[in-house]
This record gives sequence, structure tokens and C-alpha cells, in this order.
Amino acid sequence: MRIILTISLCCLCISFANAQTTKYFKKTFGDPYPFYEAGQTVYTLVDGYLVSGYSVNPSPYDADAFIVRTDLYGNSLWSYKSLDTTTQTGIFSSVNLIDNYFFAGEFPDFVASATEGFLMKTDSAGTLQWQKAIGDGLSNNGIYNIISSSDGNLVMSGWIQDTVTQYWQGNLIKTDTSGNILWNRTYQGIYNSAITAVKELPNGNFVLIGRTEFVLGSGKIWFLLVDSSGNLISTNSYFMGSVGITNYFQVGFSLDFTIDSGYIIGGHGGITPNVTRGVIVKLNSSGQVDWYKMLTENPDGTGNLWMSKVYRIKQLADSSFILTGYLQAGPNQDYKMILIKLDFNGNELWRRSYNTVNGYDTYGYDMDVTPDGGYILTGRTENATNAELLLVKTNCLGFWQAPKADFSVIWNGSTATFYNLSGRADTCIYYFGDGDSSVVLLTDTTPVVHTYAGSGPYTPYLLAYACGEIDTLYQTIYTGINNEYELIEKSFTIFPNPAAEKITLSSIIPSNLTEVNLLITDLTGRVISSNQIQGNPGELEIDISYLNNGSYLVSLEHKGNILASRKLMVVK
Repeated sequence: MRIILTISLCCLCISFANAQTTKYFKKTFGDPYPFYEAGQTVYTLVDGYLVSGYSVNPSPYDADAFIVRTDLYGNSLWSYKSLDTTTQTGIFSSVNLIDNYFFAGEFPDFVASATEGFLMKTDSAGTLQWQKAIGDGLSNNGIYNIISSSDGNLVMSGWIQDTVTQYWQGNLIKTDTSGNILWNRTYQGIYNSAITAVKELPNGNFVLIGRTEFVLGSGKIWFLLVDSSGNLISTNSYFMGSVGITNYFQVGFSLDFTIDSGYIIGGHGGITPNVTRGVIVKLNSSGQVDWYKMLTENPDGTGNLWMSKVYRIKQLADSSFILTGYLQAGPNQDYKMILIKLDFNGNELWRRSYNTVNGYDTYGYDMDVTPDGGYILTGRTENATNAELLLVKTNCLGFWQAPKADFSVIWNGSTATFYNLSGRADTCIYYFGDGDSSVVLLTDTTPVVHTYAGSGPYTPYLLAYACGEIDTLYQTIYTGINNEYELIEKSFTIFPNPAAEKITLSSIIPSNLTEVNLLITDLTGRVISSNQIQGNPGELEIDISYLNNGSYLVSLEHKGNILASRKLMVVK
């Protein structure tokens, strides 16, 4: 028997805030072949989610802004596609201001080999209000990140190409909510540079991250502090790992504040564009490195990793960190969207991975924390014909399904050994059916041994908890049994009896017993039906509508031995 319910866990000293236990999903959005879509940014609203990115028709090449607004269950309320055949558009970031949404990205003109940043505004129903180019009108440029500033304006970070050196420079632009530029600042790094993320400090200044010295496969994570008008205050760059490696690049993509007035940066670095590792860097309030981590194949830090990238990292209320991106655990393996939780010192607490079709790649690009303590992730997932925008809603443990309680038990006399087989939960509680109980964590691999006071039937059950949700599984056991055959004999029941159309059989069949058959015979011993029982079904419904009125024997047989028999009366 399995029961799923939501309860208060105060008595167990476990707290989960505002759990919305039915709102887990993996959903895709997009048009059929030949189009492919990707979600670049996701924003949590009071009553749902706002996802934006791009939709591409590869031949002839055309990229359109793509926006999906969903409810809390991931059902589309409306979608927007620019469908502009003259301008290529991709959305990289979005922000919500009251009843209007602002999106930023770039127009890549592949014919003219030029790129221009853009800002667009829609209302809450997805109706386009306006769209404007953002930049100096002379140089190639693009926008990676947009935020709302404390004075009610918009601040965007990105890159702009120097007309003399042709190298990219970091770019920071402030506009009003009508898209009029208030100021435009550039920051010169060494070789190609870009600002990928911006955050406003309490004093009105801004902290920026990105990449610098980026050329011919080399580069560093870039960290800048500017005042409220965008004037440079200080700058620093970081290279994590062995400095002896040549042609090694590192990029910072995501920035968040930490509870100690420091910063956490997520990005990636590698020897070549096809061999990279996700990088996480913790800085103190002065911008000095406290620690850094690189994602590896195994959660404990061992093993290699062929490809991984971190695109979003945030600090949670409990001071831990949550990050998303994607990884490839080995050569020729699928890329998978990831969600990883780290403690304050960067030690991995757990990791989850998501894909939709085995044998095809799935990428994670953005993530947000939801009011129920879970997470919403977006990216791109591929299949045999195209790729689609992927939206995944998880609980607080990163699972997109409810917890599952499961256990097996083996007993010898009055002593029972319980093996926890539960999934998608963090805490499990055994109730042994005699008044005793035991709490175990999902990560515990040691079986639980319990001794009963006497022989007889007991009904232990297991509760599996995850984020305020509970799954319950009951099993009946018989202690004091001398052997497996005696167990089956004692536990075998038929209900109802007499019966007319269907009966339900109940029996405990040990997992090591295979090839157990269910026989129905008449009283002369003639076999009317014989069917092998698969596994240990616990309860099994049997159709008897084909039997005539009369008496029959229902038996369990194993390798020629009758283990248990019950008389059945058929009355119609």
C-alpha cells in the first residue's frame, strides 16, 4: 500500500517552506522540425514562470526572439516569437518591472557579419511594446545581462568592438524604461574582453564579471568595481588552476553576493573549447579568492570530466550554493543539464542531472529559486529531428518527481533486516509494526536490523520524506518462520471468497524464489490455468469470470512443490 500526502513536519524537527508538491515537471516548447529552440533565461513570477531565448530556422538561417509565459504547472499561457525575417534576434537576459517585461540580447547580422545589442519591452500578456538597438550605432556590440537598478532604470552589460584594434571591450549601459541611453561605459581589457554579468551594490555602485585577455584560446575571469555612473574604481583578473598550462582560457558567466559580503562566480575553463570544466570561484569582500572548485566526473572530486560549464550560481538562505549548467561525464556520452548544491566551503552536497531522450544532448543555461524552496531550470534538449526549449521544475532536493518509499526485508526467526530502496527523498522513517521506529537518511547504505519480541505477522511501513511530501509503503512480514515455504503458506490469502468475477490474491514470496506458478484446478486435480508470477506482487488481481459455478483449488507451486492451497467457491 502506498500513500502520498503533505503534512507539517514540525514534530520531526524538519522544516520545508510553502511546499507546492504537485508542481514538478519536465516540459518542452518549440516548433517542429526544422526549427530548434533554447531557453537562455528563466524568471520566477508570483503565478508562474517567464522563459526567454531564441528559435532558429537553420535553412535559410533565421533566429527569432522566443518567449514563453507559463503557469506554476508549466502550462503555456502565451508565447511570443519575433518572426522578423530581416533581423536575427536572440534573448540572453530578462527582467520584470511591475506589469512589463524587458528583454535584452543581440541582433547578429550574418550577411553583413555585424552584431548589435537590443532591448525590447512587452506587456504582461506578451504584446510587443517596442524594440530598440542599444549601442553607439557604429561598432559591433551585444548584451549578455540586464538588471533593474535601484533608481528604477535598467542596466545592461555586454561587449562592444573597438573600431581601431578590433578587440572586444567590456560594455555597461544604463537606460531609462523607455530605452533611452542615460550613459554608456566601456572597459578596456587585454585583447578580447566582455562583461557577462552585473550586480548593484547597496551603495549604488556596480560589480561586474566577465572575461579578459581572451584570444587564441587563452583568457581570465574578469572582476570589476564601478561607481553608480559606471566609472571604473578597481579591476582584477583570475586564473584558476595550473599556470603552467598554455592556451588555457577561463570565463565568468554568473555572479551572486554571499552572506559574508563577498561574491560567488560561476563559469568554466579549459585547454580547448571542447575540453572544459565548470569553475566556481568564491571571493571575499575585497575581491580576493577564498577558494575555487572545478567540476569533476564524480561528486567527491575524483575522476575526469570531458566537458562541463556553469552558467548560473546563486547563494541560498542557508548559505549553501546552487548552480546549473551542463556536463559530459566521458567521451561520446550525452551532455546533461545539471543542478548541483555546494556547502559554503564549496564541498558538493548533491548533484542531479536531467535529459529527455537518451542518446541526445541536453543543456542547462539558467535557473531560479522558486517560492516553494525548489528550482526552475531552462535550457535546450535535443531529439532525433530537432531541439526544443526545456523547462524543468524540481523540489528542494532537485528531484522533478515525488519521493518514493521502497524497502526489502529478510528475516531469520524473530530478527528482521531492512534494506532501504527509497528514491527522491532525504529522510526515511521505519515503523516496525510493534511500536518501535528508526530514522535513516537516504544516503545511509547500512541495513537496519530489528528484533521482534515474538513470532507472528507484523506490518512494518516506511515513510520517505522530501520537501514536505511523504510517500508510504507497507509490507506484511511473518517472524518466527522456519523456512520460505512456511512463510508463503502462512501469508497466502484469497478475497473475496465466494467470488464471481475477480479475486485478489495476497502472499509474501521471497525474492530468491523464482518460477513460482499460480495454479487453478478443479477438485479432481485437473489444471484449468497455470501462470508464472513475476517477482513479488504482494497483491494480485485475478480474473475468474470464465469459471463455472463450483469449487476449485487456487495454489502456489514452485518446481513441482505445492507451497500453499486455498479452496475457492465460484458463485454467480
